[in-house]
Amino acid sequence: MTFAKLVGRDQELRVLRTAVRAAPGVVLVVGEAGVGKSRLVSEVQESHSVRWLTGQCRPVEDQLPLSPVIEALSEPVLRSGSRHAVFTSVLDQLAGTGPAVLLIEDLHWADPATLQLLRFVAGRLPRDLVLIGTYREEDTQLAGEITALAGCVPAGARATEVRLRPLKRTGVQDLAAGLLGVKSLPPSLTAALIERTGGLPFVIEELLRGVSIGKGTIDTSAIVRALADKPAPVAVRASLTIRLQQIPDHCREMIRAAAVLDAPASEALLGAVADMSGSQRLTALDTGIARGLLGEPKPGLYDLRHTLARRAIYETIPPDEVRRLHRRSATALAAVEPPDHAQIAEHSRLGGSLRDWMIHAELAADQCYTRGDHAAAAAQLTEMLRIEALPWSDRARLAAKLGPATAAGGVGMDAVATMKAVLAESTVASPVRGRLRLALGLLLQERAGEISAGRRELLAAVGELGEDPESAAWALSALAVPTAGTEPIAEQRDWLERALLLVGDDTEGEAQAAVRRNQARFRLALGEVDEAEGVEIASGLAWLGHDRRSTALLDRAAETENPLTRTEIAATRARLDFAAGNWEGLADRVARAWREAADLPLLRAELDLVNGRLRLAQGDVAGGKELLESVLVATVDGPWPIRVAATAALARYADPTGTASALASVEECLAMVMRKDGWAWAGELIAVAVGRRDDAADRLASEFAAAVAKRDAPAAAAAASLVRALTEDSVELFGDAAEQFRVIGRRYVEYVAREGRGLRLLADGLPDELLSVANTYEAMGARGDARRCREALRGAGIAVSPKRGRRGYGNALSPRELEVARLAAEGLTNSRIAATLTLSVSTVEDHLSHAMRKLKVRSRHDLAPLIKP
Repeated sequence: MTFAKLVGRDQELRVLRTAVRAAPGVVLVVGEAGVGKSRLVSEVQESHSVRWLTGQCRPVEDQLPLSPVIEALSEPVLRSGSRHAVFTSVLDQLAGTGPAVLLIEDLHWADPATLQLLRFVAGRLPRDLVLIGTYREEDTQLAGEITALAGCVPAGARATEVRLRPLKRTGVQDLAAGLLGVKSLPPSLTAALIERTGGLPFVIEELLRGVSIGKGTIDTSAIVRALADKPAPVAVRASLTIRLQQIPDHCREMIRAAAVLDAPASEALLGAVADMSGSQRLTALDTGIARGLLGEPKPGLYDLRHTLARRAIYETIPPDEVRRLHRRSATALAAVEPPDHAQIAEHSRLGGSLRDWMIHAELAADQCYTRGDHAAAAAQLTEMLRIEALPWSDRARLAAKLGPATAAGGVGMDAVATMKAVLAESTVASPVRGRLRLALGLLLQERAGEISAGRRELLAAVGELGEDPESAAWALSALAVPTAGTEPIAEQRDWLERALLLVGDDTEGEAQAAVRRNQARFRLALGEVDEAEGVEIASGLAWLGHDRRSTALLDRAAETENPLTRTEIAATRARLDFAAGNWEGLADRVARAWREAADLPLLRAELDLVNGRLRLAQGDVAGGKELLESVLVATVDGPWPIRVAATAALARYADPTGTASALASVEECLAMVMRKDGWAWAGELIAVAVGRRDDAADRLASEFAAAVAKRDAPAAAAAASLVRALTEDSVELFGDAAEQFRVIGRRYVEYVAREGRGLRLLADGLPDELLSVANTYEAMGARGDARRCREALRGAGIAVSPKRGRRGYGNALSPRELEVARLAAEGLTNSRIAATLTLSVSTVEDHLSHAMRKLKVRSRHDLAPLIKP
């Protein structure tokens, strides 16, 4: 038999090796099925070069007496005559063998004659013989007789017990990593393996048999999905089938009930599903625990030992019995307060009770949505919508619920397609259809990036929601947010006022909360600070320059377990970090958030905005422009602050051949800013636009200054000072602008203003300011900006040496970057790489982000094919 590398058994291995070398002696190796008893003995056998006589006990009633010993000796054994004569004959054969180990596997299945013979041998051990027996104490009523072998040894002989338990976390991780051919395993995959296997090495090996991964990469979610879909291995199923045959019928029914319930359950619940009560129920439970089939993961709750055991036993239950047990489970769970509608729905479905399934599945979706488990809510609703025989009004109601559940957990295009399909099934205007349009419109506009399509649905919804004023108000308020759509601000203000009239002073309800939230977004877009809470509000505050208030809101929201909210937080923090010059590890943080924003094109556009601006500042002009141009493609209909910021950055770094195109984009965005009264978030664009130095620029600067004076927008106010400095070509005003940016914590833009001041001073023969700015840019990581400053200094005749430091490698990886990238490609986490190379985690993040940028990949999982081993 071929075994995987032995892990997690150092102490047990030492004990067994010592015992085997100390003949004569008796060794009992005990542990549950699959824990690795045979594997441990095999490891010792490979290194102990004496004769090994091995016999196997088998679970068959007609097993011939002494069969395991006969198998071990491989020689004729006297089988007639008195018992003493037979036993003496065997003992003589063993004594004549010389140094040897008699190994009898699975003593829990031994026949009485074999156990009697082994006790006879143990009491008269030949000088060079070690007797080893392996057994599972939970699978036998002979445990006392087996352990008695150790009490039979004569004086001078040793008796040893080696007890094996399931592997701990480290052992599971090491074993699985070896089987998968990687150096380490992500913690989430290790946890999934423990949950599915209970830490039993044999079960881990069987589960991972045939599972392959790409060289050096570990897609944890893909492996977990593959393991979840994998049927119970044949060997595991066979082992459990044998064990089930050896327990009483009533205990078997209890085990089957646990397999069907598929979750830890009380004694009463298990009894209800197994249809037993009183002493019979208690006896069945005790037997299941004693035989190692049931465990008690929490006080008073019982379950099968691991997921694969549950699946293997479930697969042995006849189909008609499975359905009956599921119906019993649904009935029993419905009597528990508070009811778990998700479990009841699933058991009703598997039991064939379609009506009960639909009732409880919708209630489960509502429960999941309320507690924030939006993915589970969307899954329940999607499953129900597959039933095409449902009345259209029911399908429309469910599809309308699918919209917010999907939007709150991250958009999935399958949900959008489902909602569109249900909407197309009816052409009759109605409040039900209007609510479905509202849900679809919100999903398209806020998450899917299809802003125009979303707004069309929202407008249509308003026309169908005359009998549902609250939902109509929600639709109107979503249309009123100025950062999307091409409508003028006056029209959007009118929509908001209509929405507020429809909801009145009532503050209760989801629609009312949505209207108030959209009112806050409207005010923020115009530079009016609102006291509302939430990540959207924090994002709006960040556009205005209220960075500290934005950060405080993000910190309060950071406790969420919602992955979408975490990604939204990461995107806003990335914008704040860029403005503040907190660039260490920023590229890696942006890349990580970008991966997590799958199916969220607007969030990805926001992250690409940060990444593109970062690359431009660092000197990767081509890479930065490519990212920012992708932002423009994604934001044709908004969000306007993102589009405007990308346009401004592209224009600032435009080369002479692309100036006309850049200016055209600037003019387009300027028109939208004016249409939306969006001066509060357009400061960088205005600064680029006034660089033309003509009468139109002067008028634009004046209009901007007048508009900003009425807003609570510190970033725009500082930008107004910068714009004035540009139009007046004033060294002093550049300094004032820099100071304003410093006060609000925007260090990078502060030094952009100081660069302008330094250029004017340089023209007067004073280079120190620009030299200082160049050095600060370099320290910040803005190497491209630093190079621009030094080129200006050289152009003015100032001798400037390139920044001394490490050797540059251009687009090639430095030795350290290559080393870090290779370890990342092998699946190591940043903290493990840091420990391996004796670096800080932040340094590892920097090297990894540089390597990924040079190799033009967004994910560390894409590194392996590009890194030579």
